[in-house]
Amino acid sequence: MDFLLLYSEIIPTILAVAGIYFMLTGGLDENRLQLVIGIALFVFAVVFPFVSLSILI
Repeated sequence: MDFLLLYSEIIPTILAVAGIYFMLTGGLDENRLQLVIGIALFVFAVVFPFVSLSILI
């Protein structure tokens, strides 16, 4: 059951932080692609625990 912590807390946190970083740098540099990647990473970080845990449990 140790894998639950990894999939529900650690991976989404890393993805969310990376998404926020990409959103901020893309917004400041006016780089649309980087901004879109950041938004996609953040949304994936929000949805990932629900999808992965429903599959694993």
